[in-house]
Amino acid sequence: MRTFIRDYQLPIEHLDFLVPIPLHKSRQREREFNQAEILSQEVAREFNKNVLTDVLIRVKPTKTQTELSFGERCQNVKKSFLVTKPELIKDTNLLLIDDVLTTGATSNEAAKCLKSAGARKVLLLTLAN
Repeated sequence: MRTFIRDYQLPIEHLDFLVPIPLHKSRQREREFNQAEILSQEVAREFNKNVLTDVLIRVKPTKTQTELSFGERCQNVKKSFLVTKPELIKDTNLLLIDDVLTTGATSNEAAKCLKSAGARKVLLLTLAN
């Protein structure tokens, strides 16, 4: 991710915060880590940025997306995110980070939530697709 940001000149200097795609608290307990948060922390360290780990939360425990069609994936994640501190992201440019992008349903829903809460721009960076 660090190499990609440099090689493709992602405008990281114009981004205010990094936001990892959150896991629902039940899935976080199962896994004991959030891979998107780990990736966010690494990128943040490299580019001297702050990570907002508690501004976006997953309020709905969703089914795993792996066996679902595109339409089912979109429905599965609909209204599954909530911005807890909109005052922190009002008029900011954010980098949303996730580990995998397949259909974009999860990241699209998270970005819509952030934009609805006042974020100016939301860019997405994933490790794999």
